[in-house]
Amino acid sequence: MRRTVSNALLLAGLCIVLTGCGTMSPPSSYYILTSSNQMTSQIQPLNDISVGVGPVTVPGHLDRSQIVTTTGQNSITIHEYQRWGDSFKTQVEETLAENISSLLQTPKVSVYPWERAQRPKYQVYVTVRRFEGKAGMNVTLDTIWQIVDVNTDRSLLTRHFVQTFPVAGSDMSAYVQTQSDALETLSQEIAKGLHTVARQ
Repeated sequence: MRRTVSNALLLAGLCIVLTGCGTMSPPSSYYILTSSNQMTSQIQPLNDISVGVGPVTVPGHLDRSQIVTTTGQNSITIHEYQRWGDSFKTQVEETLAENISSLLQTPKVSVYPWERAQRPKYQVYVTVRRFEGKAGMNVTLDTIWQIVDVNTDRSLLTRHFVQTFPVAGSDMSAYVQTQSDALETLSQEIAKGLHTVARQ
């Protein structure tokens, strides 16, 4: 009788283990922000300007490997299987730097931190206050950005940028592409600001 009970318990445990092993998690998908290769700008080139982008600060709930979207005014969704291919903050910094370099037609744009020998003339600080939205609907980018003279540590220009962008598609790729588009628009504003302070 005891052997029968033990065998039954062993069989039940084996079934549980096999059932657990048979439940497979869906594979994760990875996404990256991209700079624009087709930007058109009416800004005059600044080939001799040197710019440092960063540090960029982002809200804590966005500074994670999972992509975050909103589901309501006070609620978010953390997509466990929709992830960033690199640090979100780093991607924002690098995308802005690449866009600004393209807009001003100068290779002398670096990402914080930089070597002392590569210290730029102007530093762009960006505080991201919001950078999310509803998948398949929209993305809102809300930032405060500031241009500082590195040599004097003097603030030359501070601006508030906020804009909502429609998402042209229902999948996560379309959502991430819209975030890249939002950074392109922000880059254009920053490039205009750099042009203004450089010509003062």
